[in-house]
Amino acid sequence: MIERIAKLLAKAERAATPAEAQAYFDKAQTLATAHSISLAKARLTTTEIRISPINKRILIGEPRRHANRHLINLMYAVATANDLQMDIAHNSTYLILFGFPSDIAAAEMMWSRISTQMVRYGEEFLAAGEWRADVRLVRDRRRTRTAPMTKQTARAQYYESFIAEVQGRLHTAREREIAQQRQREAQQSQTQAANGPTATGTEIALREKAAEVADYYQQSSEARGSWRGGSRVQGLSQAAEQAGRRDAHRVALPGTAEVAGGHRELPA
Repeated sequence: MIERIAKLLAKAERAATPAEAQAYFDKAQTLATAHSISLAKARLTTTEIRISPINKRILIGEPRRHANRHLINLMYAVATANDLQMDIAHNSTYLILFGFPSDIAAAEMMWSRISTQMVRYGEEFLAAGEWRADVRLVRDRRRTRTAPMTKQTARAQYYESFIAEVQGRLHTAREREIAQQRQREAQQSQTQAANGPTATGTEIALREKAAEVADYYQQSSEARGSWRGGSRVQGLSQAAEQAGRRDAHRVALPGTAEVAGGHRELPA
């Protein structure tokens, strides 16, 4: 399954049009969802499938790097679309994923590929300079005033918009696949009605899977408190917001390349 996802992402990078690239990208998430559902059903119907949840630590970056929280937000978007729970280090230097091995592998691969392209497109946007005409918000003695937009704030607002759009795409692909699985089960139920009840449904399998991951998380997580890195950037850059959403649909366009060093090369 992981190899098939990798091939779909590679095809997206060689696609001739943005629409074709998006179709391959969405198919990668659909495949991950379908595979996850199939394993969840198998665990309910046989004693031979005894795969259990695990946890895996993912390194993000050095302490006090502004980019860390955006990488974490992106991973949260990918993780929730793949039935995972997540803990975050207090200094945002690493995170821990909790879930089934294939779901973690799929999420980590997708996150790595998306993050490298997010930073590539973000730096292209910043170099173009459209953000310079916008403003940022500054709190000063209990009042809020506007100030010239900084490159750091424009980058942060770009990332927020990019991640929000990617999150929507991932969840749309997931919900579409779940709906199609339910439809196939409904058709199967009609054709096999004379032979008795059909196999366990998608909804039951996903509910049981979520409960098993939640139980494992409660037993394994050592998290304390809450993470505050998800707060919105105080900026008013329409250019950054529009560019982030636009470029989220360019993920895996032809000609893109991995940023040297992977996601750790995000600017501070």
